[in-house]
Amino acid sequence: MADIQYWEDTLTEEIEHVQHILDGVQSLSDPVEKAAALEEADDHLRSATGTKRSFKMEIRLVQDPNQRSKYSKRLKRMEQELRTLKADLKALQAVEDRGELFIADGNGSMGPDGEFDSTAAGTNMLNEASALQDKTQDALGNTKNMIAASKEVGVATLEELQRQREVITNIDKEADRLGDNLARAEALVKQFGKRMAGDKFIQCFAVINCLLFLGVIIWAIFKGKGGDLFGGDNDAPANPVDSSRRMLMRGNIIAGV
Repeated sequence: MADIQYWEDTLTEEIEHVQHILDGVQSLSDPVEKAAALEEADDHLRSATGTKRSFKMEIRLVQDPNQRSKYSKRLKRMEQELRTLKADLKALQAVEDRGELFIADGNGSMGPDGEFDSTAAGTNMLNEASALQDKTQDALGNTKNMIAASKEVGVATLEELQRQREVITNIDKEADRLGDNLARAEALVKQFGKRMAGDKFIQCFAVINCLLFLGVIIWAIFKGKGGDLFGGDNDAPANPVDSSRRMLMRGNIIAGV
C-alpha cells in the first residue's frame, strides 16, 4: 500500500505544479520567460504521464476489489485533469507561436510612424513560408534521390543474388554429375572384381591340370624305371607317353575342362 500511495501523492503534486505554471504564464510579459515557463510545464507534464503509468500498474496489483475500485476512480479523475492540462498547454503554445510569427524583424513590419504594419508582417510571413517551402522541396528532392539510389542498390543486389543462384544451380548439377560418375565407377569396379574372380578360378584349374599332367609324367617315368629294375612287367603299357596322355585326359574330364 505504501508504493501505491507514493505514486498517487507524486502524481497529485506534479498535476498541481503544472497547473501552477500554466496559471502564471498569463501574467508573464517577456516572451522568453513565457517560452521557458511553457517548456517547463511540458517537461513536468511528461513526467506526470510516466508517474500515471506507474500508478496504474500499482493499482493492478491491489488484491482488494474495493480498494482497487477506489484507486481506479482517483486515476480516472487525474487522467481527466492531465488531459485538460495538455489542452491548455497546447493552446498557450499555439498563442505563443502566433505571437512569434508577428514579431518584427528590424523595420520590415513597422510603418513610417513606428506603428505595427500588418501588410509588412503578412509579407514577412509569406516570405518565411516560401523559404520553408523551398527547404521542404529540397528535402523532398534529396529524399527522392536517396530512394532512386536505394532502388539502384536493390536492383544490383537482386542481380547479384540471381547470379549466385545460377552458380549454386551449376554446382548442384556438377555434384549430381560427379555422383553419377562415382556410381558408374563403383559398378565398373564391382564388375572388374567379378571378372578377376572368374579368371582366378580358371587359372587355378589350369594350374591343377598342369600339376596333374606333371604328376602323371613323373609317375609314368618312375613306373617304367621300376619295371626295368625288377624284371619288367608284362601288363605295363607298351608306350608310357600314351598312358600319361590318357591320364591327363582323364584328369581334364574330372576337372570339368
